[in-house]
Amino acid sequence: MSIAKKGILLSLACVLLCTSVAFGQAKPTGTQIPHGKLNIKYPAIIDVDETIFANKKYKIGYANWNDENSISIIVRDSVVDACKYYGVELMVFDNKQDPNRAMSNAETAILAGVDYYLNFNQDESINAAIAQKLANNGIPMISIQTKARLNVDPEYRVNNERAGAICGELLVNAALKMWPGQKPVLFIAGHPQAGVNFITRANSAIAAVKKAMPDVKVFEISTEGSPEVTRQRTADFLTANPKGKIMMWNHIDQNTLGMLAAVKAAGREGDVIITSFGANPVIFPELKNPKSPVIGTVAQFSERFGWDLLPLVLRHLNDGVKPPLVTLPPLDIITKDNLSRYYPGM
Repeated sequence: MSIAKKGILLSLACVLLCTSVAFGQAKPTGTQIPHGKLNIKYPAIIDVDETIFANKKYKIGYANWNDENSISIIVRDSVVDACKYYGVELMVFDNKQDPNRAMSNAETAILAGVDYYLNFNQDESINAAIAQKLANNGIPMISIQTKARLNVDPEYRVNNERAGAICGELLVNAALKMWPGQKPVLFIAGHPQAGVNFITRANSAIAAVKKAMPDVKVFEISTEGSPEVTRQRTADFLTANPKGKIMMWNHIDQNTLGMLAAVKAAGREGDVIITSFGANPVIFPELKNPKSPVIGTVAQFSERFGWDLLPLVLRHLNDGVKPPLVTLPPLDIITKDNLSRYYPGM
């Protein structure tokens, strides 16, 4: 079984997701809100629960991580599309990766009388404070990617340990095949300042490589969330290490492009292989290029987040069925071999 298949099977075993109707769309009954028009761009990624309806015109708030981040934009748009389909009124906020802004957004949503809140923010302590304030006003919340109050508030998040491990496994297996008898080093471009999720991914990538190469030398930098910082620090590393093979991992695709720019400028494409996280369309041209050092990116399938979240919200609001404490979307490593299956036409 391939690494990719193992990865998605392990993730799917943990997923608590809705299922689609096999034959036709269910009809609303009584005062239920009819579904809107359904137009799914990536059917291999998105599952739509056509059996659930909003019992009344609910209003929910969605606070995005950062509207300047392309993955966040994809998640936000999925929430917008799902709310339109289920006939739910939506208030959209931008947390801007700012704890104070995140709290202010929640307070605005409370004043606006939302029925439910979806919070995408990386700061656990602020998430917990937001959840408590919402609870004091009778408003339930799902925390996206980063927890709020432990064992109290439901989380919808990636299996960060598995995400990093998938990347590490692909790297080390490719290195053993491409460079037999050589001792490549491991270069990790993380973003530890952004919190435990990012640290977990990086550590898991390292552990997966070390499982096959126990003596591998590991070098780590922080991208500080910037493609330009990533480019410069990768360039500095390549200057200091002008020879040898290198396995590179980056915590997000946009910064991987900065890493790749440094590799190309140094003329080291033949010495480097790269894996990343996000499955952002910006990296797809590299995946399709057989000469590119980029060999894979882990997809969390951000396009499906809203479609997974809205049924959880509606079951809670309609029937009082609280979401599971943890819901995990599936993961897979996207390579040139399966890109067109998940993202046709890209």
